[in-house]
Amino acid sequence: MPVASPYDRPALKSEIVARVARGETVKAICSEPGMPCADSVQVWRRADASFREALADAQRRGDWLRRLGFDEAKAEAFLKRVRAGERINDLLDKPGMPSQRTYRHWRRTQGSFQAELWRLRGVRYARHSGTTHSRWRAFDQAVADAMLVRVARGEPWRRMLETDPSMPSRVVVYRWRREQPEWDRAMKIAFRFGRLAEARARSRARLTAELRDEIGQRIVMGGSLRSVAAQAGMPSARTLYAWVARWPEFAREVARACKIREVFLNDRMIEIAVRNGPFGLAATKREAAPLQRRANQLGKRPGWKRARAERL
Repeated sequence: MPVASPYDRPALKSEIVARVARGETVKAICSEPGMPCADSVQVWRRADASFREALADAQRRGDWLRRLGFDEAKAEAFLKRVRAGERINDLLDKPGMPSQRTYRHWRRTQGSFQAELWRLRGVRYARHSGTTHSRWRAFDQAVADAMLVRVARGEPWRRMLETDPSMPSRVVVYRWRREQPEWDRAMKIAFRFGRLAEARARSRARLTAELRDEIGQRIVMGGSLRSVAAQAGMPSARTLYAWVARWPEFAREVARACKIREVFLNDRMIEIAVRNGPFGLAATKREAAPLQRRANQLGKRPGWKRARAERL
């Protein structure tokens, strides 16, 4: 008859499960005097299904607690170094400091930790807002209102910030939108009006000889009506397709450009084949594959659906 181990007690199993759930490891627990060895715990896991399930669940919770659980001492040490002027990104993943994932989780779940970070950030912004550095530019209501008007009129936002010296940088605008919720809501409305204004401006575009030649040239160089429409200064794709259906002269110009484009792509593939020779079939396939894919994508010319319907 096997002799029961003096450690094989339900109370001891419950203690191990509870300590593992609090973040301790089985190895560390078993290294303490008076506790069973790790091999004994392994034997218990194989023999007792309920203990095995409870220990597995406790290990999952303990692992989460070690990785993401809030540690007041570690958080205070982290905030202390931030107060001293160290950058947050320089502290993350350092010994004794939270990881990036842990830091993000603390910010989402610990209100006091997030509040202290916002306070420290406000102190930093207040200290730097009086400088001339563009990154720390303070909120300017007049500039913000001018930006709203220009965005609502359809002016591209990023181009405006990059070309107008009176406008702040994108980093500053992102900060303004976080700090000024009402202005952020107004910006979202202005973006919607701006997109509508840009669409109306494109729809009012007129088909001139210069524009027709420019569209044809861009198609010849490997473009499509949609890729041409996506470029700055060009009418929308809906407008271009409407012109193809409405103006036979423009449709003929587009068809001619598409035919030249196909010849251009085929010539380039032939040049690759000639350059590699009859023994360079693998290199020819590799180099010509992008051109062949592009030719397949552009195989259906504008108006093909209407032409098919007319044949039927």
